[in-house]
Amino acid sequence: MSRSWGTSALLWQLCLIGMLLAAWQVSATLWPAPYLPKLQTVLASFLNFFHGNLLFSAVLPSLYRFAIGFGVAVLLGSFIGLTLGYLRGLNEWVRPILEYLRFLPTVAILPAALLLFGATDGMRIFVIAFGSIFPVILAAMDGARRVDQVLIDVARVNGLTIPQRIFRVILPAVLPAIFAGIRIALSIALVMMVISELIAANDGLGHFILRSQRLFQTANVYAGVLLLGAIGFVLTACMLAIEGRFLAWYKGWRGAADAI
Repeated sequence: MSRSWGTSALLWQLCLIGMLLAAWQVSATLWPAPYLPKLQTVLASFLNFFHGNLLFSAVLPSLYRFAIGFGVAVLLGSFIGLTLGYLRGLNEWVRPILEYLRFLPTVAILPAALLLFGATDGMRIFVIAFGSIFPVILAAMDGARRVDQVLIDVARVNGLTIPQRIFRVILPAVLPAIFAGIRIALSIALVMMVISELIAANDGLGHFILRSQRLFQTANVYAGVLLLGAIGFVLTACMLAIEGRFLAWYKGWRGAADAI
């Protein structure tokens, strides 16, 4: 039942996208405007991303930075959140710093990051990681605090070391919360990827869109935006598939609990 529902939802989403694209084509045909190119022109520019120079100068550099920055945010954020959630005595010391950094607009640190790292991939990876790490930290911290203390006490009585308690008891119980934080961080990382490429960049999708806008290449601008949306759609689908694989036990348990 759930698989058929998921297939129907996917088909409905694709149909909705198709209707929006059809409306775009009709609007551009009936009311031509210099800043609204026809769909076939944009699609021709869109296909150029998958071969030739644009693949190596726009798409792959952005995906490379996104993968490293997002990976650092997930791994480091999970570690920090689990540690702070488990060692609750650190909360009063660390939480004010986390709250300050969390509400600091990531765009505001771009000039400082540019001064520290220069116009390098390291600067852009840092911006992506900094902007997307806090949802993971807070989700992991909150999930670790909600772990039943009885489970931790039983693990301690049975002689499990602290690393064993974390990986065998706490981490499995916190995974649903961590994945919720990762889903939020995913969209933030994609946004920060584009923003980091708008300043002092010579490659990447953000640089391509900004350069096309300055040169009045409207079809390329729309094609870049469409590609970003497609990347976000694919990454979200992959994340949901990974989440379903790792949390199959949790969904089964929730279904059994709801049936009682």
